[in-house]
Amino acid sequence: MTLPEKVRWRQEAPADQVRPAPPSRPAGPVRTARMLLFTGDLLVAGAAIPFAVHLAPLLGAADRFGAIPAAAIPFIYAALVPLLALIAGLYKEGIWASRRRQALPGLKTLLWAVGISTGALFLFAREIPWNLRYAVLISHGVLTGWLLLLRPILAKRMHRGLARNPLLRERVLVFGADAIGREVARNLAASSPCVEILGFAAPQRPRGTGSAKLPFHVCDLSDLPALSRELGADLVVIARPDLPREEVVLLSDRLSEAGVRTQVVSNVFNQLVDSVPFETLEGVPLLAVGQTPLRGRHVRGKRIFDIVATSLGGLVILPFMLLIALLVKLSSPGPVLYRQTRVGKNGQPFDFFKFRSMRLAPDDPVHRDYARGLVQNGGAAATDQNGKKVYKLVDDSRITSIGRFLRRTSLDELPQLINVLRGEMSLVGPRPCLSFEYEVYRDWQKRRLDVTPGMTGLWQVTGRSYVTFEDMVLLDLFYIGNWTFGMDLRILLKTIPVVVFGKGGM
Repeated sequence: MTLPEKVRWRQEAPADQVRPAPPSRPAGPVRTARMLLFTGDLLVAGAAIPFAVHLAPLLGAADRFGAIPAAAIPFIYAALVPLLALIAGLYKEGIWASRRRQALPGLKTLLWAVGISTGALFLFAREIPWNLRYAVLISHGVLTGWLLLLRPILAKRMHRGLARNPLLRERVLVFGADAIGREVARNLAASSPCVEILGFAAPQRPRGTGSAKLPFHVCDLSDLPALSRELGADLVVIARPDLPREEVVLLSDRLSEAGVRTQVVSNVFNQLVDSVPFETLEGVPLLAVGQTPLRGRHVRGKRIFDIVATSLGGLVILPFMLLIALLVKLSSPGPVLYRQTRVGKNGQPFDFFKFRSMRLAPDDPVHRDYARGLVQNGGAAATDQNGKKVYKLVDDSRITSIGRFLRRTSLDELPQLINVLRGEMSLVGPRPCLSFEYEVYRDWQKRRLDVTPGMTGLWQVTGRSYVTFEDMVLLDLFYIGNWTFGMDLRILLKTIPVVVFGKGGM
């Protein structure tokens, strides 16, 4: 392809030359491919143990596996493997094009399956007959062959079939033509045969792009939605980490209105990307912003998951919560639970529950003043022993000894399970805010409460007290734009060590 002449795009082009927003990519073929992979995972995992039993040196099936019939073990294993594959990201279309990109998620799935099943062998060593132990070990070999050899080949062939469908091709425009933009374009083109790079756009051509083989469009940020619409772009990648966060969020709204999805390369995540459960493209974090996939049936499914998980988990930790309640009651006079008005989805107030961690005292304006200043100016409250800025008030004489421990480990948040059951909160989502904080939010910051707030979220599994307010909002918006059930499960799993070790909780 020869280098085209420099294109000067003007928003005032005749209306009859402006193409309508491109139709969204049909989800049916991709969903079918995903279901085929899920069915394969289910069948291979379910058949692995019965198949291995016949190959084990000691034949004969066990009548019982402790309190669980031995016949139920293959079904448990069959349910476990697809769940682990979902958490590892094996059902994401973006990795199917390359066996190399499927290798790490496949290996993670395998190691987790081996670890859990091997742990069960040791935990129930007396109840498990020897032939079943051999069967479980042999089934690991069967699963290895499927996850690391056969499944990647099948996924790649299905992805090639999808790439032949012109309706499934993703037309991408990269905003930013410097080294970062060129690297993103190169990696996107190499990642999938379904990707078509339309070219670059920027206010002016940077140096070093003279040998580029893609069109270049001179375009201001305000003109980008109309240019994307005219070119028929499905996706705009903003490869300009220097852009203000507010401009990126507002631009994503305008692109969504034009029928175009948005992903950004953000230097905010240079230090957080290892903790954030999103994909990277050859080390470059590409994170979606704009319209959330958390709509319709996904909202209902998330709600069902919240109810089931909260009900089952609540029964398990109920004795522990009763012990905490007793300690809070003995620590100082006052109620066990602290009730506070918080702002939830779409700015709706609700009663928010926590274990009381402070002595009863008149309302302290220090926290109110600091919270307002944090939202408006982003100033840190203090520094820790390593000189790192902390964006949370830590010195408050009203905090009790047990309260300090509860805050550091976030165990004071456990009563919010009540809010989850009442539908005011979810297990995972942006944190609800205080009313006086919401009053000073700018419009783009209020977008973090477009979904139901959660007990835990990206803020908790990254920096907690060490994350600035604007970075926290950006984390929430990236969560909203990238939401999946697998992401929720990964955030829940990442929350456990954060709570255990009290990282960032102060």
